[in-house]
Amino acid sequence: MLMALMLAGRVLEIEDEKAIVDVVGRVKIARLDFIKDIKPGDYVTIYYGIVLEKVSKEEAEGILKRCSYNSPSKLKPIFKISNLEI
Repeated sequence: MLMALMLAGRVLEIEDEKAIVDVVGRVKIARLDFIKDIKPGDYVTIYYGIVLEKVSKEEAEGILKRCSYNSPSKLKPIFKISNLEI
């Protein structure tokens, strides 16, 4: 199953039509193809390396709570080994 991941974070700086964004302490670079009025300090959503929209701090925090990007996985790997005769 493939899943797309939308991230959210705070813009640290703008450089060459790209936003440098802090996403839970990790720096991401995202293109500004669709949104031009972004400035440092704004909160944005990022999808596949492109800034999609400006959002409030609360919206950004809500997006991050719903994704597993910043939380440890609760899934544990399970391995099953069977005896096969070849």
